[in-house]
Amino acid sequence: MKKLIMDRVSCHVTAKCNLRCKKCAVYIPKLYESGNVPEYSIDDIKKSFRIYFSLVEQVRLISLTGGEPLLYPHLSELIEYLLEYEKSFQKLEVFTNGATAISDMLLKTMSKSEKVSLFIDNYGPKISTKVDEIEQNCKKFNVKYNIRNYSGEDVYLGGWVDRSILSEKLDDEIAKEHFTKCVVAKPGGRLFTIFGRLLAFCATPYCGYRVGKIPEKDVLCIDLCDDNTTLEEMGSKLFEMDKVEFNPGCAWCNGLGIYKDVERFTPGEQVEIDG
Repeated sequence: MKKLIMDRVSCHVTAKCNLRCKKCAVYIPKLYESGNVPEYSIDDIKKSFRIYFSLVEQVRLISLTGGEPLLYPHLSELIEYLLEYEKSFQKLEVFTNGATAISDMLLKTMSKSEKVSLFIDNYGPKISTKVDEIEQNCKKFNVKYNIRNYSGEDVYLGGWVDRSILSEKLDDEIAKEHFTKCVVAKPGGRLFTIFGRLLAFCATPYCGYRVGKIPEKDVLCIDLCDDNTTLEEMGSKLFEMDKVEFNPGCAWCNGLGIYKDVERFTPGEQVEIDG
């Protein structure tokens, strides 16, 4: 079976978060409102990556995201597991909102490979209260890190864009045009995301589905833990997803990087947290 070479795969380890950002791209406040805040099984994630690496020869970048990944109790274990496949990827990034302390155990695990780095989103001292502490600890344990400035002047990418699910579905022609322009769908640079046992093409449709805004039929995904599907069948479906000329989930989204003059919003602005 011929294996794919892919650009990026993201893994949402948990939807739990200590922030409630108004323009959250994965709709964390909506999940908390509904009382359904998924945290994915470490066994499912491990199995999904095992199958993924059976189908993919090489991937440039793996990103571990959330929610807030540092709240995931098995994050260090997952990184240890992924390092067993170190020859199959070029970079492994862990994202944090700068509002969560990082444990020595996790830092020790991350320091085991030059391929691993921490991305710290800084929303300013009132929100990202742990940035300085995290930075000092990264230096202490010799962990590579990057800080993205989301406050004050020179905000990263000029601020956030509104990634809300559209209230009305786009017609097919407009949706197909969006697909050809979206940075997530560029051939050779497409972004796939693991949610526990599922591998989805683009996180937006699946995140929209889990808050009840997008029908399941419009989500392109594979159940990597389905024992009734052969490896060859999964490989064929993944190949089709990687080459597909249209993602039906695009009909519910304004896309990413499509409109150069799109309105920008203050990153990390919070909604009220109850309890």
